[in-house]
Amino acid sequence: MVVLFAMTSTAIFIPLAKDNNKAESIVSNTSAGDENDYGSCNPAMDFKKGRGNRKATEGTFLPTDPKVAQGQQDALNPNIITNRICDQLTNVCGASEAAKKRCLDAKAKVSAANSKDESMADLFNKALGVK
Repeated sequence: MVVLFAMTSTAIFIPLAKDNNKAESIVSNTSAGDENDYGSCNPAMDFKKGRGNRKATEGTFLPTDPKVAQGQQDALNPNIITNRICDQLTNVCGASEAAKKRCLDAKAKVSAANSKDESMADLFNKALGVK
């Protein structure tokens, strides 16, 4: 790491000590180029009928990863869950910027499809390359 101090038309470079292990883990978790680096989470969404206290014919969506789903109830609307998943990639998973963008793109596909059936979970998961 280098710190720059601007002084008129010149700059001074001062190298700083760093912990190489921490630097590597930070770089690998925030790499802009790896769209499959979801950090410590699986961003998949599932669709099930009869979940919890719902009717056997009523299907709902929920993140499959307990870390992503923590505190989230199942939802009839897949957009609620895709929003949660994409938020959690930033908040708790340490996903790369490219993976977060990929999630937003997948979320937009689900929103544009405007449906509330199992095909939305399949569409989202396929767009993310997960099961």
